[in-house]
Amino acid sequence: MSVRTAAALLVIVAFAGSAGAAPKGGKGSGKARPKPVPAAGMPDDPYAPVVPPPVVAPVPTPGHDAHPGKPSQVPDDPYVVAAIPPRLAITDLPAVQGLLAVQHLGGWLLCDREGENPIARRLVAPIGNPSHVWFYLLPAKGAPVKLVYAAEQHDFDHVAGSVITYTGHKDMAKQLAALLKGRGTVAVEYSVRAAVPAVSRVDAGTIELIRATGVKIASSSNLVQYAKATWGDAGRTAHGLAAHHLEALKVEAMAWLAAQLQQGGKISEYDLQQHIVRGMTTRGLVGPPPAIATGANTADPFYVPTVARTQVIARGDLLVVGLAGKLARPDGIYAALTWVIAVDAAVQPDAAQAFAAVKAARDAAIATITDRVKQGRPISGAEVDRAARAYFKKAGFSDRVLHRTGHSLDDDLNGSGADLDDYDVQDTRILTVGTGFTIGPGLYAASAFGVRTEVSAFLTPGGVELSTATQDAIEPLFAK
Repeated sequence: MSVRTAAALLVIVAFAGSAGAAPKGGKGSGKARPKPVPAAGMPDDPYAPVVPPPVVAPVPTPGHDAHPGKPSQVPDDPYVVAAIPPRLAITDLPAVQGLLAVQHLGGWLLCDREGENPIARRLVAPIGNPSHVWFYLLPAKGAPVKLVYAAEQHDFDHVAGSVITYTGHKDMAKQLAALLKGRGTVAVEYSVRAAVPAVSRVDAGTIELIRATGVKIASSSNLVQYAKATWGDAGRTAHGLAAHHLEALKVEAMAWLAAQLQQGGKISEYDLQQHIVRGMTTRGLVGPPPAIATGANTADPFYVPTVARTQVIARGDLLVVGLAGKLARPDGIYAALTWVIAVDAAVQPDAAQAFAAVKAARDAAIATITDRVKQGRPISGAEVDRAARAYFKKAGFSDRVLHRTGHSLDDDLNGSGADLDDYDVQDTRILTVGTGFTIGPGLYAASAFGVRTEVSAFLTPGGVELSTATQDAIEPLFAK
């Protein structure tokens, strides 16, 4: 990481940390602006060599001036950065300690017990499956320290830092107290009253154990945004490839379904799901089984067919197809999209009306983020969710909302960054340049039908960059 890029990271975190809850309001919550154009240049042939999506806007190379001839300097607002921030590795100790300094933290204490904290486990990456609690302290000053069970210390041999071992719970508590003595406040995967579940990973008992050493505890949410939720260049490219594959799989699956139905075949939701799963495997994608729903099942936003629970797709049905996947490699970043199809040559008016509303709510969310970024003002995930639902309220559809507007994307489908959520929880975390998320509002009429539009997005210094296609109307499966 260049000095300049690291400095830009510090400015963003300092701004977000001092801002507290993001300001309410902002332009764009009621008007749909022109949508960002999804990345172009992908091959039409789904099995042609894949070309990574181009960067939509020129991004200055880290370490070089955005404007030749002008002096390099750290920007004054959180969105004007020299480049999209790289993914912060916890091995980059100077950058981590810089982030700790601007938040006035004595350290970041990563800890886990049998995989209960997937954030710590993914970042530290111990070998094997340690069954005893372990701690990894990234201090504000000095070198990292590992506190691990004596018989499991070799699981951490590859992890930087000195090692302290313990045997038994009494020894562990004693060693932890010595490790944290004088640290003041340490960051932990925790949020007040579990307000942000994506970060609330350390159990209450371990929190009590840490506090008993005399330190105070702060949430590591800002640190996690940069160490896990930020994509980095490799992740951004891998995400673009995954998005391309999902789009191609969707197009191919709909053509296959239409051909099967025209030949008189009986295709169930599960049949279509497994057809797509085979395509994902062929393309090197991993991810959850596609969410395929038809008829009244579309009214359940969390419905996923199984071999024992499925329905035949019939002409005249509404069909919702939700896909998510990432490349099966370490730098893979998830992409997700949802498409709505009328299994007919025409679309029913009530479904078309509902879809027009979710499309407008999606565009309102995009415009809200983009407007705030252009103003150089931070925006929380909760504010974006409120902007989308404000449109639904105005259109008279408030009673049909059953889920949040979107969620973070990183190497987990439900990532560790800010979610677009003021529905399940109030996510007051700031959307951060270099991170990605879905924008996927939906409306559901109980026991009748549901519609949803979902796109994958990446936040650049200039606003929202969409990596999957946007659907503007329900798509008929058959030509008239």
